[in-house]
Amino acid sequence: MGDDDSSMIKVGAVGSKNGNPWDEKGRNKIVQIFVSHDDEINSIQFQYAENGSLVLSERYGTNDGYKFDVVKLNHPAEYITWISGHKSYNNSHLCSITFGTNHGEYGPFGRFSGHDKEFSFRLGENRQFGGFHGTADYNSVKSIGVYLKPITTLDYSVKKNITKEGECWEMLNGLNE
Repeated sequence: MGDDDSSMIKVGAVGSKNGNPWDEKGRNKIVQIFVSHDDEINSIQFQYAENGSLVLSERYGTNDGYKFDVVKLNHPAEYITWISGHKSYNNSHLCSITFGTNHGEYGPFGRFSGHDKEFSFRLGENRQFGGFHGTADYNSVKSIGVYLKPITTLDYSVKKNITKEGECWEMLNGLNE
């Protein structure tokens, strides 16, 4: 598990709630993502850096897709900042997925049509990604969501801007009196 994962926000999952739930909360130091896909996301698996070692998650879904891709992140400098994709029009499975990092984007993996529904989770540039969760069965990944780590302190530039805005507000209020 990750650093302090007790105060994370669970976002999603989008797609079907059917299948077996899986949870990678707190596992945010991703080194590689393995995706099997064709007309849907058949499986997903993650490799993490934990305590100086590389750790492989379980595989969620099946590796029976016609295509298999490896996303290799430049850990620790590169980290997840967003994911997006499409779920089927009837919510039965994930059709496609794209991973965004502070260095670029990977994907889309899978396929989608005009009837499928788009989803997007934007997590910001402050290393706020806290892990993945979702559901899968013997055939495919049914849903996916993320954990978000809220910021715990204001950095100096934010504090400075808040002070400036407060001073500006006080000045404007003084003009109206």
